Amino acid sequence: MNNPILISTAAYDGYDLSVSLKEISELEIKRVELAFIEGYTDPFTEAYFSSTNAKVISALLSKHGLTCLSFASHIDLSQDTAVDRFKGRMRFAKEIGATYIISNAGPEHRQNQFMKNIEQLAQWAESFDIMIVLENPGDGKKNVIDHGQTAPQIIKQIGSERVRLNYDFGNLISHCFGKLRPEDDYKPALPYTAHFHIKDVTSDASGWHFTEIGRGDIDYETILKELALEPNPHPLCLEIPLRVSRARDASPRRATSPVALQEIRRVMSGSLRFVQKVLSSATVEMDRINMEKNA
Repeated sequence: MNNPILISTAAYDGYDLSVSLKEISELEIKRVELAFIEGYTDPFTEAYFSSTNAKVISALLSKHGLTCLSFASHIDLSQDTAVDRFKGRMRFAKEIGATYIISNAGPEHRQNQFMKNIEQLAQWAESFDIMIVLENPGDGKKNVIDHGQTAPQIIKQIGSERVRLNYDFGNLISHCFGKLRPEDDYKPALPYTAHFHIKDVTSDASGWHFTEIGRGDIDYETILKELALEPNPHPLCLEIPLRVSRARDASPRRATSPVALQEIRRVMSGSLRFVQKVLSSATVEMDRINMEKNA
C-alpha cells in the first residue's frame, strides 16, 4: 500500500482546528490536508495567512504528530487579484510544510485571463518549491477544467511541471449532473494528475449528499485497486465535507450547524477502513502476480 493517505479537515468544519487535528490524529493517520475554502468552511480573510498563524498551526501539527501535505485553498484563479492573493496563500502553505496547494481554475469564459495568471503563479510555485494542483469543481458551472477528458489539454497548454491536477471523483458527479462517470473519466487525466480527492456521494430528489466512502454511488473498490497498481503512487485525500450538500443545480448548501463529532468519527473511521482494506488487498494481489512472474 504505497499511496499516501491523508485526511482533510473539511469534515470537521465548524470545530476549532485544534479539535480537528486531535480527531484526525486519533485515526492514526499522520498526514493532513488543511481546508480553507470560501463558502465551504468557516469564514476567513486573507489576513489569516500570516507567518504568525503559520507558526501556530505548525505547532498544533507537531503537538498531534501530524504533517500537512496539502493545503486546500480554492479561489477563482482568473480574477484580476488572483496572483497576489494566491501567492500569499502559497507562501503560507509552504510555511506550514505543504507540498501541494489546491485550487479551482476559473470560469470558462475567463480562460484567457486564467492562462495569464497561472503562468505567473507557476513561476511563484517554482520559487516556493510547491505544486499547484487544479481541481475539477462540483458546482455545475462551466470551468476551465470541468472533467478529466479535457483537463490534459489545459495542463499541456500551461506547460509547467509545477501545475498538475487534483482529480475529485465526487465533484464530477454533481458538476456533470451524472452524465459522466468518474470510474472512467479520471483515466485520460491520470498522466497529468498529482493528487486525488476521495469522497463519495448519494443523490435524492433534493440533490447530492456526501457519505461514507464505499457506501455511495461511486465504485471506489475498482478505482482504488487501479490506483494502487499505478507505478507512481499519488496522495489520496479523504475529503468528505459532511456539513455541505448540493442542490439539484449543484450549488453548495452549508448547514447552519456543524455535524456532531460522533457522526464525523463514524464516517471518517469507516471511510478510512474501506480505503485501507481495498488498497491492501490490491497490494497483496500485485505481490502475488509479481511472485508468479518471477517463479
